[in-house]
Amino acid sequence: MPENVRILIHSAQNRFLNMAIDEALLRLCRQPVLRFYRWSEPDAISIGYFQPSSDVPARRPFVRRYTGGGLVDHAADFTYSVILPKRHALSLAGTAKSYESIHAPLSDALKKEGFDVRLAPSADPVESSACFQKAVRFDVVAREGKVAGAAQRRTREGCLHQGSVLVSGFDFRSLCYSVAEYLIPVLGPGGTESALTEEETVRAATLETERYATELWNHSKK
Repeated sequence: MPENVRILIHSAQNRFLNMAIDEALLRLCRQPVLRFYRWSEPDAISIGYFQPSSDVPARRPFVRRYTGGGLVDHAADFTYSVILPKRHALSLAGTAKSYESIHAPLSDALKKEGFDVRLAPSADPVESSACFQKAVRFDVVAREGKVAGAAQRRTREGCLHQGSVLVSGFDFRSLCYSVAEYLIPVLGPGGTESALTEEETVRAATLETERYATELWNHSKK
């Protein structure tokens, strides 16, 4: 029987802990999780797992994600993650299907919040190391270009989907509830606002110090 979705709405954390929490939730995943969060460093950047650190602009604080994709500037974005157990339908689905299944309700939530957006029918022909300079199929786009993208990682524990939305003038908590309203029916039968467990908190703290805050993790080219 499908499990209810845990909803986590987090206050601003440093870049290392934000990524550590997402991985901890993946490693300990037992039911779908929808997490919304912010960044305590106003100029924080994240780069994809395989991306060279030389892509980061000089003097900008950054962290390497556990997922792939390109550089994301978190200075003004809305950030969320979806974490799914390995037997969830979207964990078993291909990347394109799971992107569409998550981004379609995300697009509907943005429309509810007053943004004129749609799903990209195909990939842009340009190449770029920056996530928001190139839309792929099923990204969310507006007239001015890409406004929402994501990257995924599948492991033996499940699937981690890390997403970023770049729109002007959004209300954080209002957008959290709108996204949850439209996305939860895709992820599970219902949603319950939750908090990190003690086990998740401890695992995240360990991952922060032993992985995400280290020079080896952030500066080595994968």
